[in-house]
Amino acid sequence: MIGKYTLNVKQQRAFQIIAEHSLQPKPKPLRMFLNGPGGTGKSTVINALCDFFDSHNQSWWFRLASYTGVVAKNVSGLTLHSALMLHRRGRCGAVQSVTSRDLVSMWQGVDYLFIDKVSMVGSKMLVQISEALFTFASLLEVTQPRNMYRENYYGSPSMSL
Repeated sequence: MIGKYTLNVKQQRAFQIIAEHSLQPKPKPLRMFLNGPGGTGKSTVINALCDFFDSHNQSWWFRLASYTGVVAKNVSGLTLHSALMLHRRGRCGAVQSVTSRDLVSMWQGVDYLFIDKVSMVGSKMLVQISEALFTFASLLEVTQPRNMYRENYYGSPSMSL
């Protein structure tokens, strides 16, 4: 997988950390921030990871999202608002009860959230992401045994930004 993308040493390290993490039976959540100026290959690492999960028949284990619709379309992902149903959240951050079933079906089995072009995401949006993931974790506690990280910031899924 790494050879297909000709990842450099730092990219390989990031790829291997996430790939090995995904192979553990009950891992603690992984928080990773890939940074660097434009053109350094952050999206390449995400693409390699998407192929990795696909090759292991685990493509449902992750959600790929971005702040803008253009980037989301380019990476075959969702906008953060769609992926986290941020547009359906009330003033206090609570998800309207009508969407609880949708949230469970959308996030059941998902262990990783990859956010491409995270530099576009502001601090308020990061708080909204955290609140949404906490909500998902509480909704999924009953339906998803692997989901056991509610006490952590950013809820349950491992995140790579």
